[in-house]
Amino acid sequence: MMVKGPFSFEYARIAVPDLDASRTWYQANVSLDLASRRDGHTFLRAGLKHHALDLVEDRSLAAAQVRAFGFSVESPEVLAEIKARVERSGAPVRELDATQQYYCGGGFTTVDPTGMAIDLFTDYQEFDQPPLLEQNPLFAVHPFVATEKYDEELAFFLNVLGFRASDYIANVSAFLRSEDRMHHSFAIKRAKGFEVAHICFMVKSFDHLMRARAQAVYRGVTIAIDMSNHSASKSIAFYLLDPKHGPRIELCDGHRRLTIDEHETMKPRRMAIDPRNIDIWRAAEDDWHDL
Repeated sequence: MMVKGPFSFEYARIAVPDLDASRTWYQANVSLDLASRRDGHTFLRAGLKHHALDLVEDRSLAAAQVRAFGFSVESPEVLAEIKARVERSGAPVRELDATQQYYCGGGFTTVDPTGMAIDLFTDYQEFDQPPLLEQNPLFAVHPFVATEKYDEELAFFLNVLGFRASDYIANVSAFLRSEDRMHHSFAIKRAKGFEVAHICFMVKSFDHLMRARAQAVYRGVTIAIDMSNHSASKSIAFYLLDPKHGPRIELCDGHRRLTIDEHETMKPRRMAIDPRNIDIWRAAEDDWHDL
């Protein structure tokens, strides 16, 4: 029997130089809803889960800084198995952020090879009803990180945390899934240094996606990557960017969810390094603009 990993990506914790400005930006441009404020944290939600972003203010920063990723785990038993693997790996095991402890049943924090805090927890609190905002995203899908420690990061997420590989692009990118069976709940690419390349949110429909894009154009928000059709996840997406508030924000429609059988048996593809393996609408092998 294959080991189990985390269930799904739930949130990113982002330190921002101006909390009120960032809250307003995410509410206006990503249609996230204010869930609560507690002990200096401002929580914004997408769909039913308590929060998809945890914003904290750090006025010493010139640009936003992602400080943690949070993943739910389906049961205390699976959490204990993951914790044991983390301890055997030599990675640190710490208490969850005190405020996050309030919103879950229990868990721990570790640190991945890039230095990013990874929160793992059970019984994540949720709301009975989604926000009334029509444009509010359904949920947070995944973060995508770039790192010079690609091999170490890949081994940690596969062998220690228990993710499974869905697809690779040569030996430079990996798309990893968790137990919710989304094509990827975490993605990594090889780079010369570390950055959070983007955080992805699933919207309700293609119409919602295009409305969000139209609003971004109207407001003059930077579209870092325009409409793309992803070969790996089968999603259509575009990306917003304002470094004061965080990394690129991907809004997507149609991200693939594997069947139970596919989740258990699918062998990952290893695709060629070609822009058409990132966006199938690209015209040619040298069409790398804005990617």
